Amino acid sequence: MAYKIDEARCVGCGACAWVCLFDAPQAADGNASVYKINEKKCISCGHCEEICPNNAIAPDANHREILRVTIDPDKCVGCSVCEHVCPDKAPHGELHKPFEIDQDECFRCGACAQRCRHDAIRVEYA
Repeated sequence: MAYKIDEARCVGCGACAWVCLFDAPQAADGNASVYKINEKKCISCGHCEEICPNNAIAPDANHREILRVTIDPDKCVGCSVCEHVCPDKAPHGELHKPFEIDQDECFRCGACAQRCRHDAIRVEYA
């Protein structure tokens, strides 16, 4: 579930690396003239695709769009890790009580689900 960079179209501007909170775009060579996306770090949020001035970035063949991210109140222990890792601060709540995700604020990247140690966050795909 990663995005790919068309190296023939990449001009090495670094906009993708600048916008990525997960350090997925990386210089493909020593002088950063072309970037590639580290699939292990990419969470498929799509911010790199949106910012690329040359339209060199697109989802790979295995990409699945995230429709919704929710927290299971029965599993959530209120640790607040989700709130701290979310780039949009969509999860909110009170410590030691189940958190919720503001669906209007969530841009559906799934970062919170990757970091949740209690398997309390569900990601629904298209």
